[in-house]
Amino acid sequence: MTRHLRRLPVSCAFAFAALLLLSRNALAQEYTSQTYVDTSIQRAFYNLNAATDVAGMGMRMEDAIAFARQTANRLKSIAKGNPNEKYILWKVGELESQVYLEENGLLLEKNQKRQRQVNDLVGPFNTEVGKHRPDFSHLAEMYNQALTIDRSKAFEFGTALESRKRGIRREAVASLESGVATGDFDLAWRELVYLKNNMAPLGIPLAQYSMLAAEVQAKVKVDNEREFIATNANAVESEIARNSFAEARTSLGVLDDRVESLRDIMRKVEWDRCYFRNKHLREALDRREDSLIRVNTVILRDQGVVAADDYLENTVKKSGVFHEKVGRMELAILEKAMASRKLQDTSVVKQLASISTSQADDSTSVFSDLMSAAKKRAQEKADSAAAAQEGRGHVTHIEGVRLANMRVSQELLRKREDELQKENVDRANKQMIDIYVLLEKKEVQKAHDQYTDHQALLARYIPAQAFSVLDSTVNARYAATGKKKK
Repeated sequence: MTRHLRRLPVSCAFAFAALLLLSRNALAQEYTSQTYVDTSIQRAFYNLNAATDVAGMGMRMEDAIAFARQTANRLKSIAKGNPNEKYILWKVGELESQVYLEENGLLLEKNQKRQRQVNDLVGPFNTEVGKHRPDFSHLAEMYNQALTIDRSKAFEFGTALESRKRGIRREAVASLESGVATGDFDLAWRELVYLKNNMAPLGIPLAQYSMLAAEVQAKVKVDNEREFIATNANAVESEIARNSFAEARTSLGVLDDRVESLRDIMRKVEWDRCYFRNKHLREALDRREDSLIRVNTVILRDQGVVAADDYLENTVKKSGVFHEKVGRMELAILEKAMASRKLQDTSVVKQLASISTSQADDSTSVFSDLMSAAKKRAQEKADSAAAAQEGRGHVTHIEGVRLANMRVSQELLRKREDELQKENVDRANKQMIDIYVLLEKKEVQKAHDQYTDHQALLARYIPAQAFSVLDSTVNARYAATGKKKK
């Protein structure tokens, strides 16, 4: 006899399903074992112990702390209503205590590192800002560095910098005008070249600089300049020979400007001789500086970071090698130091070196998780490289050559355009100074004619404010001479 089952009411069916779901959740809670908790906590502890601040050598401390916090929060959410709640919270408490210690240690280390970096900048900054005529481009670099390290110290740098700029601007202009008035043109030229090299930081408009340059050049006499150029070229040679590179670079800047000012009033053969002598002096200066940098590089390679840093501080910097070359050498020393630290000092390397084969093969260990992640990343890189290679395979050899040629042509075109732009700007600036020189010599008609002939060039390649000042000055002087003639 067949037995027929009775249908349950719908309400009873829902109630049965709810009870089944609750029973499953209860069972799931019971299976949050101590082994799972211990493994999760150990993984977080391992990351904290193995974390390093060296780029490319595993998890950084900030990431390890973030991972530990995530683990703690996840376990605390699991602990609610769990039969092992007390054990889970106890283990989480241990982890959070360690996180607290690591965060405080990291904060202290960062503060100490920041203080060291700031202290490394304070000395050179104070030395440079205290010079008779400081290099404001170098000061600006140090200010920007301080800005990335400690904004309060950078504010102090900025305040000192602005105060020094205001003082130097007044001093240099007054010194130049005094040199012109007393006939001390060596002093006037030195101040003029300094103002030219620091126009932007000092906030000197191009029109003002052009007037000052014209004031000096209007008094230039070929005989006097010829004697100065010969004497100072010999002085520059001596400065280069004794490795006084900063002094040589300053003197060469003055020489270059004085020779350039004689281009239109000196015989071409004589001017060419002066120009090429200056050029050879500058090349000699570059070679001597580069030779010290090469020696420093060899010391870094053969004797290590400490010896290279000593040579940099005691020889290269004291010789006045150009600060950009010094900066590149400092970067090379830093990279070598970081590489040495990666290979010798990091806890990550020591930890990985101590892993036994049996540990690596244990699928339940923390190390297997790390190795699996590493293998996954390596496979992703390989797949990416293969895809890129396959994509490149679709480009024929001829197309590749054509693309390469197009890139080269575009680069050459851009370079020619930049060079042409610079040449036109230089021409326009020189024309403006020449016009002011004529005005300074009271040759107003010549100045007006030259301005009219080159007005389009001037309007396009000098700043609008400088052009406006030039235009109003020339026209005002020209109108004044016309009224006088009447």
